[in-house]
Amino acid sequence: MRISMDKRLELLFTVMYLSEYEDPSFCVDCEDVFVQMIRGKFNQFSAHRAVRDFPKVWKTGIDCASLPYYALALTRNITFNPAIHAARLHDDVSSREDLSVFTASLRSFYLESGFDKHFNLLRSQHGQYLSKLNAIIKRKPLQQVLEAYLGQKFPLTGVVLSTYLKPFLSVTLTRAVGEKVYCICSRRGLEIADQNGNLERILLSAIWHEFSHHVINPLTDGLFDHPDTLNDQQAEWCCSLNESIIWAINIRLLIKESIISSQDIGWMVKNAARNRAPHTGIMHELLCTYEQNRDIYPTMADFHHVLAKSAGSPP
Repeated sequence: MRISMDKRLELLFTVMYLSEYEDPSFCVDCEDVFVQMIRGKFNQFSAHRAVRDFPKVWKTGIDCASLPYYALALTRNITFNPAIHAARLHDDVSSREDLSVFTASLRSFYLESGFDKHFNLLRSQHGQYLSKLNAIIKRKPLQQVLEAYLGQKFPLTGVVLSTYLKPFLSVTLTRAVGEKVYCICSRRGLEIADQNGNLERILLSAIWHEFSHHVINPLTDGLFDHPDTLNDQQAEWCCSLNESIIWAINIRLLIKESIISSQDIGWMVKNAARNRAPHTGIMHELLCTYEQNRDIYPTMADFHHVLAKSAGSPP
């Protein structure tokens, strides 16, 4: 496992910033040095059709995973990969036709702006930091540790460092030949962790957390007959359950891998509660039961109903 940068993601965010679209909860603010670099290098392309059309295509607002999903569904030549299932995007864009036109415009922007040269410079600027992150990742078999705990193998995986995203995200690409699961790491989030001396814990937690969504979310969806038509209260209940389970899994793995000690459980549970994971404490207790009874519960899928029951009945 290695963390790397992805030019498709960097390209799409470049166009987004040039379009003046702003979402302070989703991406770094405009004063960020790398955003200023975008505006300094690509200001002459501010009137490009891709830039003009960006707000139109996502006029209904950006779902936190729709932009990364779209970017990662592109080929390296910036065309939409026909092997990727596009249905995931259709509810988040103005129309399929608009998305098709935007993709052609994005490719035009990519070619006309010489974006490859900019991306190579950006990757070079992040080179030492990427080496530092990969040195941390190399210390432990992170995917194998998580697979053993969940009792489930993962499909292809990838870890990506994003220059502009604020949150850490999980994206599962649905492909004709199977899925690929991505953990997208926030450059800014990792910088803050590094400044506070918590880089290893945050990086490992992010990878385990985002990959865990690939397993836990579908199990929670399976509690409903029609998970695609949940009301707001049901969706919030699912989010709280998923986050609580995954935060608890992270705590257990961090302890097992000697990143934290049992003395850290209390403050981590409190921190989880501040991050939309209110049931983390009870989930942590139940996961200890899970660990002691793997002969009865060989996989997380076998134990999920016990965790869900502890969160109360869904609304």
